[in-house]
Formats: sequence, C-alpha cells, structure tokens
Amino acid sequence: MSIFIITIVLISTFIHALWNFLIKKSNHPYEYIQLLAIFSGLIAVPFSIYFIFVEDLTYTGIFLSFLSGFIHIFYFYFLGKAYQTGQLSYVYPISRGTSVALVPIIGTLLLNDQIGIYSIFGILIVFFGIFFLSINDLLSINKKNIKNVLIPLLIGATITIYTIVDSIAVTLINPIIMFSISSFFGGLFSIILFDRRINHFGIIIRKNILFILIISSMSAIGYPMILYAYKYSLVSLVAPLREVSTVYAAILGILFLNETYSKTKILGISLIVIGAILIT
Repeated sequence: MSIFIITIVLISTFIHALWNFLIKKSNHPYEYIQLLAIFSGLIAVPFSIYFIFVEDLTYTGIFLSFLSGFIHIFYFYFLGKAYQTGQLSYVYPISRGTSVALVPIIGTLLLNDQIGIYSIFGILIVFFGIFFLSINDLLSINKKNIKNVLIPLLIGATITIYTIVDSIAVTLINPIIMFSISSFFGGLFSIILFDRRINHFGIIIRKNILFILIISSMSAIGYPMILYAYKYSLVSLVAPLREVSTVYAAILGILFLNETYSKTKILGISLIVIGAILIT
C-alpha cells in the first residue's frame, strides 16, 4: 500500500471519528445521522456534475451507486437507532469487528485480493484490538440485554456489504459521483421509509443548520477519500486500516467526554496501532 493511500485513509479515519464524536455528544444523534447523509450527498453534487462531464459513466457503476444507497438506508437507520438507544458501547466493537473480519474474507474470495502474511496478522490484531477497547462492556452482555447485540450485528452486516459494493462501484464510476448518489439516497429514504417525521426533521434543520453543515462537510470530505483508496488499493487492506478511527474515538472520549481509560483500553489501542502498521 502506497504512502499516499495510507495518508488519506488515516486522515479520513480521523475525520470520521470526529463527526461521530460530535454527533455522540449532541442532543439529536439519531436525526443528525440521517441529515448528515442527506446534506453530505448534496454537498458533493456540484463536484459530481463536474466529473459527469469530464469522465465516462457506466450503467453498472450508476446501478451499484444506487445499490449502495439502498444498503445505506438500513445502515443509517440502524446506526441512528444505536445512537438513540445508547448502545454505543456495543456498537463499535461488534459492528466494526464484524466488518473487519468479513471484508477481507469476501475481498479475497470475491475480488481476488492478494493479501500478504503480515497483513493477515495485522487484520487479526486489529480485530482483537477493537474488542479489547470495549471488553468491559462486552462482558456485561447477559440474557437481559442480549437484544442489544442485534443492532450492532445488523450495522456490521450493512458495513460489510456496502464496503464490497462501494469498492466495485468506484472502479466503474467516479467516487465523488458514487458518494453523492449513495449518501443522499440512503439518508433521504431512511427518513421517508422508516421515520416519516418530515416536519420534525425540518425543525431540526432550521434550528441547527450550521452544525449539520459542519458534520456533513466532514463526511463529504472523509468518505470519498476512502472511496479513492478503494479504487487504487485493496479493499481487504483499506477496510481494516479504517478501524484506526476506533483509536481516535477512544482518545477523544478520554480527553473530552471524561471516559475512563483502563489497561484493557490501552491494550486495545496498542493492538490496533500495531495491526495497522502490519497491514501497511
């Protein structure tokens, strides 16, 4: 993996962790997730129009962009619900851990990604690091709250599927165009199909438009960087490397949300960093 790809992935993961952090500490996390998707897609539209005229479009690429948007409908809904119901302690280790495990397997089998032995060990180390970050929360799962695991698993499934779809789509269509279609379509129809409180979202927009534009701009910058990385590198390596965002998230939580740090959390952070080095 080139230095350039590694750099844009690491920058993107920080941006991703930052907007998640801002939404986590907000008063309307569920609503902001949906609105971020819509507005980030809209922010990308002018750039998409430019690329429509300077690059070739393929019907398959357009189809895969809408397919990604369809998958994102469920991703944004489940992620918003996780924020809304306070299941964040389960969401990151289970959802991200699921995708870290599955994406390289599918990428190798379906996309014929060739992964070196050091990268394989790196992926495994990142996988365990994610779980060590939240091992205390995971150990608290019992028969009474086992249902809380369902949403993170569903999020992990959607992350895995859209990651593979996106990695194929960007080889057939410009990543900015693909992002604009997928994000806007996913966020809009998540509200229309599942929530339907159109007036409520309108009030949230009017009262918090600046905040929405800030987090949406972050998403509109961050995820297209990952899409370009998918285009010029292996998704089986880029997807696990993205989980450095869990390190950023843990550090932000300790510094600004007064979250406690333990030996297991420090171990988790260390494992993810070591795994990321091996992946690259």
